[in-house]
This record gives sequence, structure tokens and C-alpha cells, in this order.
Amino acid sequence: MQQTQTQILSIGDFLFDSGESLPDICLAYECYGQLNEQHDNVILLNHALTGSHHAYGYCEDLPEAGSFWQPENYVGWWNLMIGPGRPLDSDVYFIICPNFLGSCYGSSGPCSLAPDGEPWGSRFPLVTAADQARAQMLLLDSMDIDRARLVTPSAGGLVGITAACLYPQRVRSLMLIGVSDRASMEHKLSVFEQIIAIEMDEDYRAGRYALAKPPLKGLALARIICHKLFVDQGSLAQRARGGSNAQRKGLLSWYTPVENTQSYMLHQGTKFARRYDANAYIRIVNMWASFDLAALCGAESDEVCLAALREYDIPLLIFSIDTDFCFLSKDIEDFSQRLLALGVRLRHYCIRSEKGHDSFLLEPELYAEQICSFLSD
Repeated sequence: MQQTQTQILSIGDFLFDSGESLPDICLAYECYGQLNEQHDNVILLNHALTGSHHAYGYCEDLPEAGSFWQPENYVGWWNLMIGPGRPLDSDVYFIICPNFLGSCYGSSGPCSLAPDGEPWGSRFPLVTAADQARAQMLLLDSMDIDRARLVTPSAGGLVGITAACLYPQRVRSLMLIGVSDRASMEHKLSVFEQIIAIEMDEDYRAGRYALAKPPLKGLALARIICHKLFVDQGSLAQRARGGSNAQRKGLLSWYTPVENTQSYMLHQGTKFARRYDANAYIRIVNMWASFDLAALCGAESDEVCLAALREYDIPLLIFSIDTDFCFLSKDIEDFSQRLLALGVRLRHYCIRSEKGHDSFLLEPELYAEQICSFLSD
């Protein structure tokens, strides 16, 4: 399997939407394929909520991530979609995958050191999708790239939508997978529950915890709350049925799980708490739950922002998933209809799957034909 190498772009001082400015901001990213002479074969790929810039190949060591880089991170998260002859063909396209600001996987975030030599922790600002889009445009500038095709699954799609509305002159096309322009009230409340779970862990200490003693229980519970939205309940039971760890307590002190679904969820939460930082998690999920396209663009409504897609003739490919409980297929259908009413060119496909929101990671064959056709057009 191809070894990949993380690259780091030093941005310098960066002004966040919050009004706060931090020095020495960095953006981690990986590249696949070759940039052509015209610099017009570029795909800008965003990762999902708690993913990383490591989308393809194999990377066993990421010093910038420290102990958060676990074995489950070693293999690229979209290996089945990227590479020679695959839908994101690295023989044809130059693919750039940046890591979100606020993450713990190489880009500047709460785990990064502040000028005082201590991690930023809770001093690191909350990050918006517009902050992410602005940083990614600086990344393109560093490579002398004017325009790119945006491929943006899951929460990365929020950054893609924002980038297309704020910088339409820099977007050739936009692909959205399992995402609309609005988070449901159920999801917003779920994120609030997750933040409360982290806050109530006595080890959280208002975000000023030592990295050697993180709030593992609170973060594990937050992940359990979130994980329920990734798949429908039938699929969840099916995933857990094959487990053999129903008696494991994990982070629990007294109660022993009595069902495979319980031990499965506990396992998912515990595993996640070892590979991610709690302060980083709050920043990324807040970016999702607080997403307000009109506010990010300084416009009166989402429709005013989205009109830029028509004005710059940016074509869209949109996928929804019928068992997705993160972004409901009916909400994505509504989003598509609003775009069509604005005169935006788009294709919308609803994928039938039992895998829920994770379908785009687990079943690339369901998306390949439409992606190849869209990119070639």
C-alpha cells in the first residue's frame, strides 16, 4: 500500500470569525496525483466530522497528532474511492485533502502549543465553516491554484457549501455526499447533549485539562450519543450482533453491559476517546450544529448565498442516503428542490443502503458511476 506523507502549511496570523486572532496557525494536508501545467485538474477533498486529511494510502506515524494517531487511522479513510483508475483518479486529478482547523490531527487546534508553551486548550476559538473555507483558499493560493472541484462528504459538505458561496469564482463544481445546508433541531440538541457530557466529566476542568489526563468518560459518552445518528436502529443491532464483548465494562465502574448493542456502543465510545481530543471535538461538532449559511456569508437568507452557484454556473452532484439519521434524506431532497428553484444545475441521487450515514465510506461502489460521470462532464 502506498505510503503517504503529511504536509504542513504555515498560515501565520489568522483572524477567526469569532473576532479572535491567533499567531502561527498551520494547516495539515495530503496530496495525491500530479498537478498539471495548467493547474486545472485539482480536486479539493474535505473529510468528515472527526476524520483527518489522511484519505488515501498508509500512514503509520503522524508526529503532529501524538497519541491520538491510532491504528484505525493508519489506512486512508477513502482508499476505495481514490487511486489510479478509481473514481477520484490520481492519474488524472491532483487531489488535496486538508485537515480541519481545530482538529487534533496536525492542523492548529486546542492541542497545539500557544506562545506560552502550553496547549491552547479551551483558549482556542470556536471554528466556523467559513474559517475552514478561508484557510483552504489560502492552501490553494500557496500552490498557485485558482479553481478546484470540491468533493465534500458529511460535515465536510458544510465547508464545501460555504466555500462555493463565499468564493464561487474559485469553484469548478461541487459534490455533496450526505449533507444539506441545515442541521436538524434533533441534531443540534444532540450536539448540545454531547458537549454537556464532556463538560460534566470532572477531568474536563473547563477545557484546561492536561493532555495526559483527558476527560475520557465524557468524550466516550459524547461519541455514544453521536453514534446513534450514524445508522438506523436495525443496522445498529446487526452490527452489534456479531460482537463477543457483551460482558466488558470498559470505562464503567460497576454496571456490566447486558446486551451486545450496549457493549458495542461502549466499545465505540471508548475507542474514540483514545483517538480524539475533547476540546477539538467540541470545536468540530459546534461548527456543524451552529452552521448558518446566511450568517456566515453576511446575507439575508440562504437563498441569497446559494444564488452564487447559479450566477457562476457551478454544477452540483448531491447524494442522500435513505437510512441516514445525521442528514435526513427528506432534508437533502428539500435542499435540492430549493437549489433547482434558484436555477442551479444539479443531479440528486438517493442511495438505498443499510449502512446509514457511513455508506459513503463503506460502499463506494454505490457512488462510483455517478461520481465518474459528474467529474468527466
